[in-house]
Amino acid sequence: MSWLWWSLLLAGAAIIAGLAFYAGRLLLLVKVQNQQQAQAKHKKNQYLIDSIVLISRAMQSEQCELSEGALRVWVLLDHLELADKADPVTEYPGICQMYEVVKDMPTHKARKQHEKAHIRQLDKIREKAEVDLKDFILADVEKLLAQYRALASN
Repeated sequence: MSWLWWSLLLAGAAIIAGLAFYAGRLLLLVKVQNQQQAQAKHKKNQYLIDSIVLISRAMQSEQCELSEGALRVWVLLDHLELADKADPVTEYPGICQMYEVVKDMPTHKARKQHEKAHIRQLDKIREKAEVDLKDFILADVEKLLAQYRALASN
């Protein structure tokens, strides 16, 4: 009886050791996966920040139209995942207003599908908004550069 008892005890200990090893391996794989996800998130955020700074500088130096820059920056801000990220609607009202004007306007190939008169009308609306919101947008660009310039890698 004692031999059977020791055999069962040894088999149970081997099963428990195998399960413990398997659980430890799974925990290690989860830890590695979490580290990889955090690294990918950091890399994505860094790319977004670099892009925000680049576009903001282009808007500031008039190398990029304010409407195009506002549209691009707004989308980048929307995808940015930072713990202390401010609400872009309240933090950057000029860019938000410009985005609201141009967000549904056709771009690239979609512009070619509309009549020229319609496109000219949309361009007039966009250009008027750029003139009306210029000071607000440039103030927002200054805020963006002040907030993200130090975090940019370029």
